[in-house]
Amino acid sequence: MNKKFGQEVILTIEDKNGRGVLDASNLRVDFDVRELDGFSRASITIYNLNEDTIANLIGGNNDHYATLTTRLHGSQEFKVIDTFFISNTISEKRIPNVITTLYCYNKGKEVLETQVNVDKISEPTLEKLITSLMRSAKFGGEIAYQCFPNDQQNYKPPRPTASMHGSVWDCLEDLKMEHGFKSFTGNDSFLFVYTPDLAQVPLTNLDDLEKLVLQTETMRANPKLAPAQLQITSNLDGNIRPGAVLDISELITAGTSTDEQTLQLSPDFARRSIAGYNRYQTLVVQHKGSNYTSEWHTIASATAPTNGLAMSTSQWFR
Repeated sequence: MNKKFGQEVILTIEDKNGRGVLDASNLRVDFDVRELDGFSRASITIYNLNEDTIANLIGGNNDHYATLTTRLHGSQEFKVIDTFFISNTISEKRIPNVITTLYCYNKGKEVLETQVNVDKISEPTLEKLITSLMRSAKFGGEIAYQCFPNDQQNYKPPRPTASMHGSVWDCLEDLKMEHGFKSFTGNDSFLFVYTPDLAQVPLTNLDDLEKLVLQTETMRANPKLAPAQLQITSNLDGNIRPGAVLDISELITAGTSTDEQTLQLSPDFARRSIAGYNRYQTLVVQHKGSNYTSEWHTIASATAPTNGLAMSTSQWFR
């Protein structure tokens, strides 16, 4: 096997005390990282580890944590995962190789699984409830809110008090159903993202957020548009994260992911339903790469707060 020129993948594994267990920088490493509503998870495949290291990862008594950093042709480093907990390790022989796969998740999952009892919170605004949840779970990291209209997270509902019991995950799911937002976790952070409709956009900071202007030359495939939806496959890009605002105004071309039957049977569907708004909120991200194959891309799904305006499909882009 030959390394893919310019694609650096630096994988290190430490135990819970920070002692190094493995530096796999000189081996073939493939990775698949998914950043989703809830918590992030990853699969990392390593080729031809020695037997002692495999035995340590599979049967060792210590917890292990993986950090994976990438760099393309000596450019700025992108830390794809940072101290993800390795939940399972599987090793198999595929002649002539021994392939070891690490299954991981970020530390936010541990916070989400914490059991809490929060009783009688007075004036229970969303922010106050979430702060109480996190305090009860002994989480001291950063909490951020994005695109909530008119400071909705501080709205005081008519009920005088509120209580929450169960896991942080279950409590957040109840709040998400009530308030219509999504949550994303880092190792030491929570991001809560509201997806406004068109009428709410002027009441949010969506248009003021820093935007990532997508460029045609960085796309690995034609971007796909659907009603209020965008799907892209770009070169591996650490700036594309959940909550990132993607601007498609500089893209030269795109297709549609709307199914063929809809386009056949719904007159003027593409013009009425797809075009119009050029800023999309990223909600699902997948980073895939390898230092031995051509895999080196980011796949993202994003949503816009409108189904579109009447516009010729030839005018979707510049």
